Amino acid sequence: MEDIKLDPKNFRIHNDRNKNVIRKSLEDCGAGRSVLMDKENYLIAGNGVYEQAKALGIPVRVIETNGKELVVVKRTDLSLEDERRKLLALADNHASDTSEFDMDLVIDNFSEEVLKDWEFSLDDIDLSDELPASTTKPNNVAERFIIPPFSILDAKQGRWQDRKRAWLSLGIKSEEGRDKEITFSRSAQNPAIYEVRNRMREKLGYDPSWDEITEYCKKHDIPMLDGTSVFDPVLCELAYRWFNVPAGVILDPFAGGSVRGIVAAKLGMLYRGVDLRPEQIKANYENAAKMQPPFTENDCPVWKCGDSREIDQHYAGLKADMIFSCPPYADLEVYSGDPRDLSNMEYEEFLNAYRTIIQKSCSLLKENRFAVFVIGEVRGKNGAYYNFVGDTINAFLEAGLHYYNEMILATQIGSLAMRVTNQFNHSRKIGKTHQNVLVFFKGDLKQIPSLYPELDFREEDLIGEDI
Repeated sequence: MEDIKLDPKNFRIHNDRNKNVIRKSLEDCGAGRSVLMDKENYLIAGNGVYEQAKALGIPVRVIETNGKELVVVKRTDLSLEDERRKLLALADNHASDTSEFDMDLVIDNFSEEVLKDWEFSLDDIDLSDELPASTTKPNNVAERFIIPPFSILDAKQGRWQDRKRAWLSLGIKSEEGRDKEITFSRSAQNPAIYEVRNRMREKLGYDPSWDEITEYCKKHDIPMLDGTSVFDPVLCELAYRWFNVPAGVILDPFAGGSVRGIVAAKLGMLYRGVDLRPEQIKANYENAAKMQPPFTENDCPVWKCGDSREIDQHYAGLKADMIFSCPPYADLEVYSGDPRDLSNMEYEEFLNAYRTIIQKSCSLLKENRFAVFVIGEVRGKNGAYYNFVGDTINAFLEAGLHYYNEMILATQIGSLAMRVTNQFNHSRKIGKTHQNVLVFFKGDLKQIPSLYPELDFREEDLIGEDI
């Protein structure tokens, strides 16, 4: 084993998640695939497997071939229905999915024509990015910007999930402060609830409303309403790093949980939020107080309790460097029983209040600054979309901002895989696995290059305790 050497030009990046998958597979299921090396004992394929096998002390047997025969590894201890065999097949595919290509090496070693001949996806490689003459190493877009700044942000990827776990390990508890009796998600119930809906539909002859389903579940002691969605700290970090100025002030008119405030403070930015529910404000401050090292009075996030339609009064005189928020998706998630709560309003009333909040928030935004809203389409009672995305864009345009970027956040599938069959067969409604990240700019677009510095995070340790 000591004679075997890792490939110095390995095109795959084996992150911690990938290494853990490979190690668990070797520990629980034993060795499966063979690895491949050249005549000088440099590995060609299987670098990750070899590293973990070496760490576990698994012995190696070398079989020589000139490439004119296929070497098959036969596991004499496994048969078709063995549980370990099934796990080994799963792990073999999962290990490939959790690693990623080192785009630096790929671009450095192959021409665009060669990559196209091999049907290698060029979507993840920015081949048009010209580097300064003094730069000898190609630009690794993922490392430079944390996540590639493309129109699709894939939150399912291992790199994203590793970073999300690092943020949450700091002790962020954004879900706290939510009243389980009145706060719920109409789009992310456990699968049993959708079975209830199907049975009710068959019995009633029509599609029951969520109020009817809620009442039925309460009457029959069926657990539901697992709580509202929790904001993704990685998306929050990206928005702040990409679209805020260093140490800039962030205004959040729909504050909700603690995550957006805590991430801002950890990045050295000042956060100012508004939320209607006092219990949520209390929970946010309690969560912030548990952060280590402790926030000071000057850098602690600020949450004010009140109606966001009066945000210009709550933060009178504030000059924000960025607006960042995730508003209620009309009545998709109900946050409180307060009649002032937008999630309790009919859509037209909701939209009027929503426009007012955006207008007043933008009045507090400095010139030549960005605003970012994370939203998603919402269906009305008749099953058709409201066009919430379009209404949000129009609200910002009416406030005098430019519509500048749109990104699609591809989210985890979760229980949707169990729900989508009945949903699609019954109504032809697709399973929705994305949100819209809308970016607006107030001021002169030509000022962006001079006001926003070039970003490069390759030399910084931004994970875990050093975030």
